[in-house]
Amino acid sequence: MSDYEIQSSVGKDTVSTWDEFSNRIRLLPWWLSYNKGSNYQAFLKNSIAELGEKVGLQDKWLKSILRHAVSEFSKKGLGADYYGYHNIDHELEAAYFTLLAASNQTGSFMFTQKELCYLFVAALFHDYDPSKEFDKPNEDEIERIVRSDAKIRKYIDDVGLDIDVVIALIYRTAYPFKGEIAKHASARMEELFTHAKIPESDQKTRKRYTDLGWFLSVAERVAGYALGDFEHAKDLARRNAHALGWHPSVINRNSVKYFSMLKEEKEMLDWVLRGSTEKQRQNFENNIRSFEEAWQKELDAKAAELKLVSVVEKMANNKASDTVNEVLRLYRETPILFKVDEEAFIKTMFDTDSILITLRIDGDGGRIIGYAKGGPLEKYKLRPGTSDQNLGQRNTAYLEGIGIHHEYWGEKGGHVLRMEFLNEASRLGYQFVTGYAHRDVISQRINNGENIEIVRKYDPDNLDYYRIVLAKTPDH
Repeated sequence: MSDYEIQSSVGKDTVSTWDEFSNRIRLLPWWLSYNKGSNYQAFLKNSIAELGEKVGLQDKWLKSILRHAVSEFSKKGLGADYYGYHNIDHELEAAYFTLLAASNQTGSFMFTQKELCYLFVAALFHDYDPSKEFDKPNEDEIERIVRSDAKIRKYIDDVGLDIDVVIALIYRTAYPFKGEIAKHASARMEELFTHAKIPESDQKTRKRYTDLGWFLSVAERVAGYALGDFEHAKDLARRNAHALGWHPSVINRNSVKYFSMLKEEKEMLDWVLRGSTEKQRQNFENNIRSFEEAWQKELDAKAAELKLVSVVEKMANNKASDTVNEVLRLYRETPILFKVDEEAFIKTMFDTDSILITLRIDGDGGRIIGYAKGGPLEKYKLRPGTSDQNLGQRNTAYLEGIGIHHEYWGEKGGHVLRMEFLNEASRLGYQFVTGYAHRDVISQRINNGENIEIVRKYDPDNLDYYRIVLAKTPDH
């Protein structure tokens, strides 16, 4: 055992046994759906199994390692309900797309059967970091966790792979692969190649494995944007923004930059896309174009100096209005933190106790481009682990979510909607408003003088439950 393996084997515990048990209980409905094959994760798992069989991966081994990955990610808090970008969905998308793109290569670009296996295993566990302090994974910690998992080590041994090479490929996915990040990852990769008994003189083999890691790095960044339409891409972008610490208002701009940086790796990007399907390449290009168009429309909106106005809607007796249709359209198209299901959304929209604020463009027929919605805390189901001492007191309004059309993410609409919601809640006699927001956003509001506290912290996605103490309006 290497010195690094000895040090890694005594690392901190990642998730307690009690937390794992709680996660299993909480995810029981999801597991039932997964085992029936009726959710997205089951679809991805089945797609991987079908593809793996076609390319010659051992069926029993493949199903077993997938079962272990899904189980471990889920019980350690990185399952389908984890808000961050690096959850089980991303891991399965990356594993499927990487295996697909690699297995469809021809001629001098072809991979050997063993290389396909290396790419698949590395893709499946490349973000396996349940102890992370932030959504963005830490490759050193991933190495420690992978080495400490006896089942993963056995899966690697069972198909004749070297764990040091698997981990070296994972280090190459460090992002962005520049500066100190690249320097650290490259140094560790060289050490791992030595541990794997690849001589320093054998630069050809070392470069080949380094290129495999680069292939994986590009493939896992392309995967979600190639496998889904723009609705899926917007959700990924919001989650990625959360992971990388972007403010929601810069998602379009930074997404364009993100794709531009990918195109700087044109040699490898072309290699990856060569192995994808025509539909996937079309999805990828369409999603890039859609973000570019959204960013341009943001710039046009800024240049036009649009005036945004908020309107408190009274929906109880207005069920057939254009407002209903526009808000529903935004609900369906706009990713928000925690979406209630559509039936519940429609029902509560017409509840006399609900608060609905729309954001409109002044002078454009009052066109609706955003909304904020909520109501009495007692009518909402909170994120597992959240308890509120005011539940049942009827003194708290819950801000369910704010949705803004993606072409206007760069405007100040979110702030306008939030402040109008707080004002309306205060006018209605509520003492508090609660909801979920990124920890950094909450801290910024506290620094700006808002009377707000974090009630329940969630790590590593930092999507915390907060409470605002409302100032009384003149009417109260």
